[in-house]
Amino acid sequence: MEQQEPRDRGPGSPQPSSELLTTLHHLTAPQEEGTVVCRFRYAAAEPLCVHMQLLLPSGQGVSWVIGRDLLLAGTEGLSGEGDVRIWPSRSRQGSPSLYLHFERPDAKATFVAELTEIRQWLEHTYTAVPAGGESLLTDWDDLAADLLRPPA
Repeated sequence: MEQQEPRDRGPGSPQPSSELLTTLHHLTAPQEEGTVVCRFRYAAAEPLCVHMQLLLPSGQGVSWVIGRDLLLAGTEGLSGEGDVRIWPSRSRQGSPSLYLHFERPDAKATFVAELTEIRQWLEHTYTAVPAGGESLLTDWDDLAADLLRPPA
């Protein structure tokens, strides 16, 4: 696990951000191909989101953006519906695990990760931006412009 601590905001300094580099195990892939490195990234500039980037051995990456609250809720119980579902469980060895299920019309995948490290990393993000404080950091005009912009 590689973790970057949230940075304090001061005059001219960047907004707090945090990254976690961890390993996920793809449940339906062959054992020798089932491990993938995942980078979780949180930035106060996008306080409602966690960016997940699966770093594939081929050099290609797959990215997902999920709600920080959805990920946190998934560490406690079943969270999400539709294309993202997250839930905690115990592995066969008895350690706490986090299951992440992603689905789109042409593909689906379920991964398992170590629950404790993701939960600890998430707690750091809530130190940087407490729950309920996200709306104070959200640029609502920019968000609305993005939503109204025609697709490229």
